[in-house]
Amino acid sequence: MRRLLFTLLALFLLGLGIAVGGILLAGKGSGLPAFDGARILTLELDGRLEDYAAVVPFSLPGETRPPTLAAIWRGLDAARRSPAVRGVALRIRDADFGLAKAVELRRQIDATVAAGKFVACYLDTAGEGSNGTLEYFVASACSSLSLAPAGELNLLGLWSDALFLRGTLDKLRIEPSFLTAGRFKSAAETFTEEEHSPEARAAIERVLDGYFAQLVDGIAASRELPPEAVREAIDSAPLSAAAAQTAGLVDDVEFPDQFEARLDELAGGAVERSGLLAWGRRHAADGQGNRRIAVVFARGVIVRGGDGFEAWSGESYIGSEGLGEQLRQLAEDDGVAAVVLRVDSPGGSALASDLILRRVELLREKKPVVVSMSDVAASGGYYIAARASRIVAEPTTLTGSIGVVTGKLATARFQEELLGARHETLSRGANAGLYSSLQPWSEGEREIVERRLEEIYSRFLGHVADGRGLPLARVNEVAQGRVWTGADAAAHGLVDELGGL
Repeated sequence: MRRLLFTLLALFLLGLGIAVGGILLAGKGSGLPAFDGARILTLELDGRLEDYAAVVPFSLPGETRPPTLAAIWRGLDAARRSPAVRGVALRIRDADFGLAKAVELRRQIDATVAAGKFVACYLDTAGEGSNGTLEYFVASACSSLSLAPAGELNLLGLWSDALFLRGTLDKLRIEPSFLTAGRFKSAAETFTEEEHSPEARAAIERVLDGYFAQLVDGIAASRELPPEAVREAIDSAPLSAAAAQTAGLVDDVEFPDQFEARLDELAGGAVERSGLLAWGRRHAADGQGNRRIAVVFARGVIVRGGDGFEAWSGESYIGSEGLGEQLRQLAEDDGVAAVVLRVDSPGGSALASDLILRRVELLREKKPVVVSMSDVAASGGYYIAARASRIVAEPTTLTGSIGVVTGKLATARFQEELLGARHETLSRGANAGLYSSLQPWSEGEREIVERRLEEIYSRFLGHVADGRGLPLARVNEVAQGRVWTGADAAAHGLVDELGGL
């Protein structure tokens, strides 16, 4: 019952993308023997890119998992420090990642090029019957970029689609009964409306404008093109490989074998290949002394209790007890000098978020706690970050959504009028049916729930005001359930610094 969506857990739902928390201890090398001789390091991005590899209870025979952002970071860091490494060959195939992770990848590529290494990227196609904008956004940061002759550049831009079920629910005689704290808190609109409210539309438009500017300006800077030329290319897409080359969006149109041959030219002669991830494991930077920085990964919907695994979706979720116990252990570990809490969460249970926040507070009393925000750290995802020592987000992180929503779908009419079922209820207690899924809330019940929502919202505001050192009235102005890009959140004082992990 504790994970049912429409009970008074005050779910801060913004989206999905779930995984269990984990810990990475940074600072000590592996001690394995180093490779000898000049190398080109190779990496293939294919499939869903996550911050780290979550532990799952089972996997299919022969199943391989995509590289993680943490492993890529470690590999590129080792490549930059190694005189033997001439450059990196990157192939991107049907990769799936958010815009904040894309910005982080671009930053790591830029740093590798600045260290004197080439980063050559090969695309079979940027989108095949799909939008390839984010794949190209990452690839455009490379020092050279090749596209297959029959490939396409589907640099289509950004697309936001929201599903509204009010019409469907009306036909089924299911009555949505929802309340929100925060006029921009729009999660319930899926069930209560037939289109975006003006507030929700304004917030989404603002996010899209910020994202689009990041895309255009980033591509323009990497490809040394005017922003107007990039916008024109987006509006003209899909582009053939030849058209993309003519527009200055790719350097070479060639087959994979030709790309491989050209890598040796870039390296100044035939050199051996090694996997970037293996190189990173073997050449991890050694820390100084015996103290380390722990990186804790908190990804997914936040629920009360332990971490767990959803067999039907193949996903995991963050439990307040599971993540809380990790933070407690780190507080007691004298070998850990500081903690980075990497958050990639759309929120979840208000109670679970509050329990995790308490563990963050207790940890902060003993050592610095820096929150690093990934693609999404909104609502409950922001709640657990609010009292950190510092908050760092990408300009394209989706954050904020400081508000509360709760509700239920009343199904009595659906059951009685369409299915012929009949309920007879008996009760003791004036509010015994408050959480029943049969009837919508009465006016009196709505007042009870609304008071509770306001209490939770006020508590949320207080955490943000105290944690970020802002006046309560100012926090209330920028809260209201509104989502912000990381750049906007920094401008409003909700984020301390823009940057990556």
